[in-house]
Amino acid sequence: MKKILSFSSLALSFIWLPAQAELYVTIVQGLGGEPRFEEQFHEQSRIIAEESAALTDDDKIMLFTGEDATRDNLLQHFSSISSQMTDADRAAVYLIGHGSFDGEEYKFNIPGLDISTADIVNIMSGFPGENHFMLNTSSTSGALLEPLENENRILITATRSGNERNATYFGQYFVEALNNEAADLNKNNSISVQEAFDYAQRQVADYFESQGQLATEHSEIRGDGAAQFNLARINPTEIAPDAPPEVADLQAQSDAINRQIEDLQLRRNELGNQEYLQQLQELILESARINEEIEQLSGN
Repeated sequence: MKKILSFSSLALSFIWLPAQAELYVTIVQGLGGEPRFEEQFHEQSRIIAEESAALTDDDKIMLFTGEDATRDNLLQHFSSISSQMTDADRAAVYLIGHGSFDGEEYKFNIPGLDISTADIVNIMSGFPGENHFMLNTSSTSGALLEPLENENRILITATRSGNERNATYFGQYFVEALNNEAADLNKNNSISVQEAFDYAQRQVADYFESQGQLATEHSEIRGDGAAQFNLARINPTEIAPDAPPEVADLQAQSDAINRQIEDLQLRRNELGNQEYLQQLQELILESARINEEIEQLSGN
């Protein structure tokens, strides 16, 4: 189908905008050990993949489950996407499952050989650029804090040390936040890493308090940029079936600009204040023009 160049399309071509950063999402569903955990981990992984679809292309979302989630497959996958990524791109890695810690080394439990601390460090360090994110929902995941902590990446663990060994509740609440308006504290229709973390942390505390129990897990967050790194959209825009064909093209442009704004916010410390504000203003103005044209074509 021939694309129709709208006013916004033409305007975009005359304005310098930063290159669009791509988001690569990898979800690893580890071994459950019991049917109830298998079901929980599967549902959490499914929701993460579903919510990520509003932020990036389908071919950049990879879910590893069951016998496919082997160490060899994972290492090959991460090596492959690292070679494709540019310095502007970002990676989001979700480890959903159980972990173990022998006092020296943490391991994430998958079929066959587990993923070790060294493997995880190599994976995260292998991504080019900065502003990458990892969530580990497993027990003992806090053992990763020291070897992985880096101000240029965001790390969330369900526990604060390798000594908190009980199965955690944090993961289910973190995933719940991804499509929950109550987690969207700044009401921008997006859920950031920080918002999901804060929501899950509150829910875990409330759970243990309601049970009259001392908490057996204490989640931790490290790194900069958690408030700017979005993980999901609340009520993402849907194109009406009877909308003119130009609307789909314009909406794709609007989504791309929203991603550019998020990436610019993440890179704010790399830019001078004037340059940052100029780029942000250009993006916001272009977004407003496109959204106005969408409304006009849609008859709103």
